[in-house]
Amino acid sequence: MPTPKHVAITNALREECRKLPVGSRLPSEKDLAARFEVSRMTVRHALDALVTDGRVERVPGLGTFVRRPTVAMGPGLTSFTEDMRGRGLRPSSRLIALEDVAAPADVAEDLGVRAASPVMRMERLRFADDEPMCLEEGHLPIRFKRLLESADLEGSLHQVLAAAGVVITSASRRVRAAVAPSRDAHLLGLPPNAPALEIIDVFFDANGRAVQRSHSRYRADRYEVMSDLRRAPTQHLETQ
Repeated sequence: MPTPKHVAITNALREECRKLPVGSRLPSEKDLAARFEVSRMTVRHALDALVTDGRVERVPGLGTFVRRPTVAMGPGLTSFTEDMRGRGLRPSSRLIALEDVAAPADVAEDLGVRAASPVMRMERLRFADDEPMCLEEGHLPIRFKRLLESADLEGSLHQVLAAAGVVITSASRRVRAAVAPSRDAHLLGLPPNAPALEIIDVFFDANGRAVQRSHSRYRADRYEVMSDLRRAPTQHLETQ
């Protein structure tokens, strides 16, 4: 079955937007219609899809401009790779460090091991469409040493673990605002003292054993955290 014209145009423009600087102005609907040999209505449908994706922004009277979509980290258990792909972004990683270290006290507590006992430390810079999004420092129990040293850690760590029979089924999360240290800001392409989202996740397997502690700094201009909140059945509003 052939791809609908507006979908094909959306895909073509999405690839172009990935390569253009933020703020670049796209050609007018009239020019795009002539280029793709379709009606302006078909072009409008394609641009509507890009607006929904957060790829472009329409400014009345001025035109359509490239922007970068904000990634929403929802209440469900998803990995960085899943979050990026869910927004139509290409995830990738660059491994900065992989080493065995003595567990700091906070890491040991989260992983359920003794302080100063050996753990694996992994640092990665995570990208979306080749743009840095997150600097992640992960710690895992030392039992994963051989697996990590032989794995491709520039892809999804959770897929590596799942292939070895370790499936992540739950996690705890802490989120706070932070100022990115100068090294982190440089790696993330941010100006000095830029705000960041600091997120600490502890991931558990089906047996409730801690598998990974992840301490990450996300670009605050590209990431947001979303939650669904409900009042407990026994909780009542106070009236004045």
